[in-house]
Amino acid sequence: MTIIVLTGAPGVGKTTAVIRVARVLKERGVIVGGIVSRELRTNNMRIGFEFIDLTTNDTNVLASITGNGPKVGKYFVNVAGCRFAAKRLTNAVRNSDVIICDEIGPMELKSKEFIGSVKNLLDVDKKVIVVVHQKLQHLLIDEFRNKSSLLINVDLENREKVNQILLDRLIT
Repeated sequence: MTIIVLTGAPGVGKTTAVIRVARVLKERGVIVGGIVSRELRTNNMRIGFEFIDLTTNDTNVLASITGNGPKVGKYFVNVAGCRFAAKRLTNAVRNSDVIICDEIGPMELKSKEFIGSVKNLLDVDKKVIVVVHQKLQHLLIDEFRNKSSLLINVDLENREKVNQILLDRLIT
């Protein structure tokens, strides 16, 4: 089991790094599954976030500035979107060589299904990358930190090297 935890300030390049690594791994024939999340923007304004399934490229809304559901900051969390992500993570555990979960943060933790699927990542005998929201203080995060074989705090100085560090750990 290999668990790599990425953390760092918002916008520093954590998601970009895992997307690039997923692309390289897939080009090399590695089966990569899981989810990444990205901002949703309209007229250069962030209006929410969405999940992207790394296997199918299907998307589902994580949170938006309109709607209903639990509120985190100015965003309403789409619990159905979190269930979508949980199912994708569960599928990745069954069908993938490398599992990516971007990210574990306050919005995602509003879903019991999501929390359950993330906890399952602690016990799989596969290679796992999790991106953890920098300010999150939660027992789950400590469990990942305790089990991780590598914890990387991504910043402006090391973000260009993170891809290679991840690939070196994941390609055997």
